[in-house]
Amino acid sequence: MDKKILVAYGSKRGSTAEIAERIGETLRQKGLQVDVLDAGTVTDLTPYSKIILGSSVYIGLWHKKVVHFLKRNIEVLEKLPVWLFICGPTGPGNPIEQMDGWFYPKSLRPVIERIHPRDITCFGGKLELKTLNPFEKWIINKVQAPEGDFRNWKDIVFWTETIHREC
Repeated sequence: MDKKILVAYGSKRGSTAEIAERIGETLRQKGLQVDVLDAGTVTDLTPYSKIILGSSVYIGLWHKKVVHFLKRNIEVLEKLPVWLFICGPTGPGNPIEQMDGWFYPKSLRPVIERIHPRDITCFGGKLELKTLNPFEKWIINKVQAPEGDFRNWKDIVFWTETIHREC
């Protein structure tokens, strides 16, 4: 029996966690064993044969739990198939185009290059002004980011199914 797949995530307000849960649910429906865990709670990768890692993105930064996860586990991740996703841009349209080809901060380039992810993608995010602190609201106002849920669940499931085909 194959080992399990780990879907780990770092989520500031729950949107990325919900995407991770949908990825896990989709893979389970395909008959695979999957754990979906907050990246900050993962202490051992030995039960896993594949890793899917997702991060929220705020002001061009990945979630700190995901950054720590990558750096702490880099030697193991170099040997496993890894897929990465980010969640963050809001507004209508293609989130990859909205990010203008950006997927990770330059500071993570050495780590990303070492693990050679099978794929990196970007999903639209969710923005609820009522959940933001005054400083965050000020930033959102300055960049004129629209409020709403811009996650495309069909795209998320499609991406997950491409991973399943490689399993």
